[in-house]
Amino acid sequence: MKRKSLFLTFICLFISTCAYSQFRSQKPEFVRFNPGYHFYPSGDPTGLFFFNGNYYNAWGRYYGTDFVHWKATDVVAKLSSLYAKMADPNLSSEEKDKVRLELSKTRLGGSGSIVVDEKNVAGFGKNAWLAYYHNEVEPFRTQVIRMSYSTDQGETWTRYEEKNPVLNINSREIRDPKIFWHEETQKWIMVIGWAEAPKVKFFCSKNLIDWTFMSDFGPWGATNGVWECVDFFPLEVDGNPNKVKWVIALSVQPYTGQYFIGDFDGTRFKLDKDFAQQLTYDDIPKGEVLFDFEHGIDEWDMEGDAFVETPTDISLYRQGAVMGRVGRYYADSYHKEGHSSGKITSPEFTITKNYINFKIGGSYSPGKSGINLIVDGKVVRSETGRNASSMQWAGWDVSEYRGKRARIQLMDEMTDGSTYLYVDHVMLCDEIRKMEPQKAFWFDYGQDFFAVRSWNTYSPSEKRTIWTAWMGSWRYNGIEPVSGIQSIPREVKLKMFPEGIRLVQEPIQELQSLRGKGASYKGEVFEGIWAPKKLKPENNRYEMIVEFQNVNAEEVGLRLCVGNGEKTTIGYKIHEEDLFFDRRFSGLNSFIDFHGAVFHGPMKNRYKTIKLHVFVDNCSVEVFGNGGETCISNKIYPSEGSTGIEFYSLGGKAIVKSIDFYPIKGSVME
Repeated sequence: MKRKSLFLTFICLFISTCAYSQFRSQKPEFVRFNPGYHFYPSGDPTGLFFFNGNYYNAWGRYYGTDFVHWKATDVVAKLSSLYAKMADPNLSSEEKDKVRLELSKTRLGGSGSIVVDEKNVAGFGKNAWLAYYHNEVEPFRTQVIRMSYSTDQGETWTRYEEKNPVLNINSREIRDPKIFWHEETQKWIMVIGWAEAPKVKFFCSKNLIDWTFMSDFGPWGATNGVWECVDFFPLEVDGNPNKVKWVIALSVQPYTGQYFIGDFDGTRFKLDKDFAQQLTYDDIPKGEVLFDFEHGIDEWDMEGDAFVETPTDISLYRQGAVMGRVGRYYADSYHKEGHSSGKITSPEFTITKNYINFKIGGSYSPGKSGINLIVDGKVVRSETGRNASSMQWAGWDVSEYRGKRARIQLMDEMTDGSTYLYVDHVMLCDEIRKMEPQKAFWFDYGQDFFAVRSWNTYSPSEKRTIWTAWMGSWRYNGIEPVSGIQSIPREVKLKMFPEGIRLVQEPIQELQSLRGKGASYKGEVFEGIWAPKKLKPENNRYEMIVEFQNVNAEEVGLRLCVGNGEKTTIGYKIHEEDLFFDRRFSGLNSFIDFHGAVFHGPMKNRYKTIKLHVFVDNCSVEVFGNGGETCISNKIYPSEGSTGIEFYSLGGKAIVKSIDFYPIKGSVME
């Protein structure tokens, strides 16, 4: 799973496993946030494939015919029963060993792909299910790809031991294999994210057991985060079968994910030249470098042993990849696997500019782990990590201390392995840098759309490519009220625009089967706030399609889940061509300080009509702007009764061309 520390890794593994077995603990007051029409509970979408008339989800434990409605196999109930037994404090050690043995036959580790071996090339039987996933091996927590097979359609699994792992490149950051059949070259392809580079690696096989390295792709785009959960598939451009491009989609911690468009010859992926030209940029701000850790820290004062291995140019013992460094070396407190404490304090310097910028990563641990600015012997500024193994730019306004002498202090006070800190490239600058995604082609501009995966195989009559994602974030997974759901299934397309070929997403048509009796509104001209009297949802489970025509407004949008002083704003700034999602006032945000935030995505005002297609489901909001050109997906936690809907305009009048509203009732989980 995604690595933060030993503690967080365990939590992530536990939550993911419990989610699939529907055996999870949740505070009673949070049950009302559980989704009504999303696949739930869920970790990463994994093991997505078609077999014998059904589509499968969650390692083959759920099946359905339309990507929307799902039935549980008997394995789900069996796993729930086994986990309940394991939780029994009166169970003897011998009985626990028996339960563990049964669990090993019914569950799979990590995330990855299931392949149906129709021709029995692996030798386990015709139509055997082969599951590929990542595990760790000791002593360095090296991540490897393992394989298990099932000859009873997922009721039991046997780990292939003759050659297991089937892939090991001696890396602590390689996982989530995508495996598919490539008809043109008559071979199986495995695609994996290699976070340490970051790169995408391509392997091939004839027998689904022996894998041969073919090529690498990257790094490109957002390179400061951990690359994982790679997806790879061909798509027609504008539905033209004579113009096909291949798409790499991969998740990037700590944000959602980015995509690349190019060509694939069966061995190597080549990025389109026009696409590549728009991914080049300078990430380093202009200014004076104070501390870059390129030449040791001999002049720093040291207390404790947390930073005794600083500076380092590699991840420390049993540590995952640390991304986002500038140059070669950086500061790292992961000594003794985080079971150390201490601080280092820099030599004095004079604050000669208005801002101090730096790169920071690690755990979100205010007051326990972070970077401090000390002036006149007092800590006057502090910053901690954001539960990410990648370093991001952050900064302070220090204009009030300009001309004063100061010191930088790095500290990590906990010894239980729960905190860790990475810092690099501390600078004096004339402009401040904020934590924000790098320049890239992001497939979603929210925080809660991760580990996106398409189905490996489809019905012979199905011509679409459909994917779904985990609506959660590793920054706060396990502490938010609802730890994970799957997004609604989306059709993925490539479309030609004046600026080039771009990926678009649209809700699949089958979702319309969930609609209740709808209502439509047309032709309303307003300025300021308009709250239609007839548009009063009973709850926060609905679908709504809104089209705005701006007359002279500077900003238009809608506010959802309004009430009790709360609102979730989805707005569009006309001149900036900026679609944004503001959840600062959406309800419960206190489980982590940075949950309340504003998320921005670029969206051209090419049609002079702004179309927003929105799905709300208790704790989730998914926004499709202008036919899926720009998507923003986030979790929210409004109070009971916060169900109102408002429309607003700023700086002029706006026209609501049309509103189509559909309540959604029932559940997709049978």
